[in-house]
Amino acid sequence: MSFLVVPNEVFANDAIIWVAAINENFDPTTAVLEYGPDQVALNAGNWSNFNTADGNFSIRYQRVQLHNLTQQTSYWLTLRVGGQWKADASIKTIPWRLPGPADPPFIVMLGSCYFGREDPDGTVGRTYMNMPAGARPDVKFLCGDQVYLDNPWQDFKNPLHSRNWLEHRSFKTYLDTWTQWTPEGGFGQLLKNGANFFSSDDHEFWNNAPDVGLNVPFFTLTQKGRDQWWAIAAALYQTFQTVPASPVRFNIDPLSFCICETRFNRGHGGGDDNFMSPANVQAIGQWMAALTGPGILVLGQPFFAESGSIKDYGLPDFHRQYEELKGYLRQAQHSIVVLTGDVHFGRIAVTGLRPELGTKLYEVISSPMQLVPGAKGKYAPAPQVFGNVSSELDFSQGQNHFLTLEFRAPSPQRVSMFPRYWPIAKAGMPVQSQNIINIPIELF
Repeated sequence: MSFLVVPNEVFANDAIIWVAAINENFDPTTAVLEYGPDQVALNAGNWSNFNTADGNFSIRYQRVQLHNLTQQTSYWLTLRVGGQWKADASIKTIPWRLPGPADPPFIVMLGSCYFGREDPDGTVGRTYMNMPAGARPDVKFLCGDQVYLDNPWQDFKNPLHSRNWLEHRSFKTYLDTWTQWTPEGGFGQLLKNGANFFSSDDHEFWNNAPDVGLNVPFFTLTQKGRDQWWAIAAALYQTFQTVPASPVRFNIDPLSFCICETRFNRGHGGGDDNFMSPANVQAIGQWMAALTGPGILVLGQPFFAESGSIKDYGLPDFHRQYEELKGYLRQAQHSIVVLTGDVHFGRIAVTGLRPELGTKLYEVISSPMQLVPGAKGKYAPAPQVFGNVSSELDFSQGQNHFLTLEFRAPSPQRVSMFPRYWPIAKAGMPVQSQNIINIPIELF
């Protein structure tokens, strides 16, 4: 049915590339991945397999590690089986240092919340693929809800649907999203061109997972039902997206990035359960304490948020870890920028961090790329959960979009960040960004 190549994390000299074959009968010993002038054999013993219980879908996949790459270099990736072309992709390795003020910036894309069924023409991928060359991102942060396994809710009205039906439907949702290619775009085109740093959120499982999902009560009302769905969704997330572990960290001096997972090890909201493993919260604290310049923290949900409810819990509803994260932020000696999504509106908010140092805490939200029908977010300024927090005006106005953030280093200890807003452009419409602010944000 399909061969796929999707880049995962890409660094200056190394990269992780996901290759997969879905419902394909092939000899894995003849598979190779070409990257530039080199190639690596995809040894038979390194393939993993996932098969749906109903026998309709099977996937054979592996994550290939590439080493000894050259920093800031583009590589074309080609999957061949028995010498025949099967799939391709592309990456660009990151630099060791941020570019100076007169050089082209290092560009990050930030996006979340993609409901593929409402994007049959592949307009999100079209917008991405038609960005001007100088505005194309070096890496992408997809920080949750890359798929919606629980929507539309009408599909879940029948309480007699079986476990195998749920697994089949969930696999098909990933398949349709990861293979969406159109003449001008498609989400599959977005995925295969450039690095993807993935984090999950609730719709990789169901709304408000692992607690009861009020939109899908027949499947989540009992612990047995939730455990069954969680097992299916977790297996598929680890198959198609990434295997959650410690936060992924990398530096582009003087800037440091930390990409975190806030859903996979989550307990129940409204108390002292965790939104991530204790070791990972401590790793965030250690990362902040060791910063020698500004830090970028990628989370699956906003930090500047009110308490939620059984309808949808957020980070503040995990009281103990939220306060622990607050404590690490207050101790940071450099400015921190939180990049996140989830809430179906865009927002930039800021508060002072260490007045004696002049550092600040920013939060940038980008959501959604493609809205679920009936789930339009209502813009709200950031609440005063961390001192006096101020917010920019609602730049997204409820539109589907993603953001890019352009980074440069005006001096060895400073970083400038300029966010751009990219409305999703329908076929025939021009792809162009809109300014959110007039001057770059200065980070110390």
